[in-house]
Amino acid sequence: MGVHVTPYMFRHASALHHLRNGADVFTVQRILGHADLNMTKRYLALTQSDVREVHSLTSPVNDILDTGRKRVRSLAKKK
Repeated sequence: MGVHVTPYMFRHASALHHLRNGADVFTVQRILGHADLNMTKRYLALTQSDVREVHSLTSPVNDILDTGRKRVRSLAKKK
């Protein structure tokens, strides 16, 4: 029983791996050798969980919540 793997599967997996580890889409475009982003988009199928994770890490709401927590902590210390 063999495993069916195609060059496309390697390219797709490589593109996603690069993106999930911090590479930007323009770098991935160059790695794959694409002339424009339209071709690269075929390899970049981010999952909803990827989008949620990036959003939770980069949302400006995080700064607001962190500031609020710091204020509450500093007020508690003064009492």
